[in-house]
Amino acid sequence: MQDVIEPEAVTKISDSEADYLRGGKEPLRSSVLTSNSDYLNNPRFRDVYAQMGLKKDGHDLPAAYLIPDVSRAFAEVTDGARLFALLHDEKARIPEFAEWLDARYTSRFTAENLSGYAPGTLGARMHDFVASSGMDIDFMFLGEAENDYDYLNKRRIQNHDIEHMVTGLDPSPVGEVALIVAHTVMASNYFSEPFASEVNRFGMFLTSTGLMRLACHYGHVVPAYLEGIARGRALGEKQKRPLFMVRWEDYLDWTIADIREEFHFEDGPEEGHWTWTFEASTG
Repeated sequence: MQDVIEPEAVTKISDSEADYLRGGKEPLRSSVLTSNSDYLNNPRFRDVYAQMGLKKDGHDLPAAYLIPDVSRAFAEVTDGARLFALLHDEKARIPEFAEWLDARYTSRFTAENLSGYAPGTLGARMHDFVASSGMDIDFMFLGEAENDYDYLNKRRIQNHDIEHMVTGLDPSPVGEVALIVAHTVMASNYFSEPFASEVNRFGMFLTSTGLMRLACHYGHVVPAYLEGIARGRALGEKQKRPLFMVRWEDYLDWTIADIREEFHFEDGPEEGHWTWTFEASTG
């Protein structure tokens, strides 16, 4: 007969140990949740953070199914006036960034206008993606940008799949977090801390909940996830500016190999390195 293990026996902390960890203090008590964190106080943010961190990734829904809810939660806790003020300060502080924003350069990639590039080039890789996957490189922020922050997000999305191609940080669950971490490092090195925090917060939400989700349900993928974080950080440290500011349209006739050498993308693994994590972190 198998012994029954009570829940408290798995991780048991004595009252004296708990008192030590809590410093002998107690929070203020109330009939409602009280916190000095806008994120914890927001019901939508609390709920979607818990869902993203504790759920399983089934075959019934796409991995990005809850992202619209995450976006709504962030909209509710973001101080828009402060965000725009910080962006204005960064434009004044970094002329290169101001020039990039003011140019408002965008492209519309289709199978037709990406045809004719030589094998091995970025243009050919993008053509294959658009023609064979049934997916669009442009999939969000499709309208004309109404302000600088809209444009920044539009260009981040437009460059996202291209960045997977050129960095070698693939669109697997591990490659996605590797690219997020690379961007986090780049933004932190390029922008002032207050604005970098605003730019990075969404990605850190996905990174932290992703790690917890794996730890709860797909523990064998955790080492690869940590490898992705390390590779992403190393790649990001080598960049002089955020990759979303790169005009990849100027590199369509470059080979992927030459782009990786030009941008020091050697921290990206060989193709297929993380492919196994698609299935290993699902179900």
